[in-house]
Amino acid sequence: MLRSLFKRFKYFHIAWLCCMAIAGCSNPFATANAPDQIRIGTFNLENFDGLNAEKLEAVSQIVERNFDAIGLQEVSPIAAEKLKEKLNKSKQWEFILGETGNKQRIALFYRKDEIAAQKVTEWRQVNITGTLRSPLVTYLKVGTNFDFTLVIVHQKGGGGKEADLLRQNQSDLLRKEVDKYQKDAQSDPDLILLGDFNSPTWADQNRGLRDAPLTFLTKSIETDAKENCLKKRGQPKTTDGRPRYSNRGIGCVIDHIAISKAPKGAEAEYIPQSVQILDPQKDLGFDSDRTYFSKVSDHLPVRAIFRIK
Repeated sequence: MLRSLFKRFKYFHIAWLCCMAIAGCSNPFATANAPDQIRIGTFNLENFDGLNAEKLEAVSQIVERNFDAIGLQEVSPIAAEKLKEKLNKSKQWEFILGETGNKQRIALFYRKDEIAAQKVTEWRQVNITGTLRSPLVTYLKVGTNFDFTLVIVHQKGGGGKEADLLRQNQSDLLRKEVDKYQKDAQSDPDLILLGDFNSPTWADQNRGLRDAPLTFLTKSIETDAKENCLKKRGQPKTTDGRPRYSNRGIGCVIDHIAISKAPKGAEAEYIPQSVQILDPQKDLGFDSDRTYFSKVSDHLPVRAIFRIK
């Protein structure tokens, strides 16, 4: 009898390991959804068209297990609908889709059963060429005590002087929009600005926001200007093995979360040191970094946690 039980356990254990290896991200690595907290993040999905069933499944699991509201980049309208359909098999999700970017749009996905959200506007002045993505401005309310404005951005990608200059100009225009917003007496003081900036916080391409009345939470994670990830092109990690990069190709943190400063801003609700770049193995349950990057995206999701009570 004992031997039989041992054999059953052995076969179950082997089968479980096989399932983990095949599924890649089916391992339930996730933060608990605490009732007094909200998990907010940003994630560039790299040309997410919704047509690859394996990627769609992986993305839905990452979003569902690790976030309550998330700004997504490079999402097609079809992909947004398919992701919503997949997510709604377990919980109630809804999305707001940006109008610009063709098949690489910005989207807000949020837990409809916990969060009320509406689109406010798009900052079209930041879309200098008219062919880029206009920052998506949304208003969210969680419970009775926490409401905030969430702005999702996706700055110009690519390298070279022309792209760098375009990002600099976008950053300057983004700063003007932030200043205008914060000076408006009707604006909510809780502002969260997040997305793919395509530059580290210290880079010239981000010059417009460097001295803005915002706290870049991701600044505490990224390599600094002296280490210069742009030249090393490596994949730096912290002493405990967590990523200090959000894009595999560049090796820098270019996906950021910034918040308006305390005492009135969203910084008052931020849970200190909760900002993280999610690790493919430690957090998302993939069997290797290579598996994640080949199946999901060249970007890693970034998350911060806020109090709602």
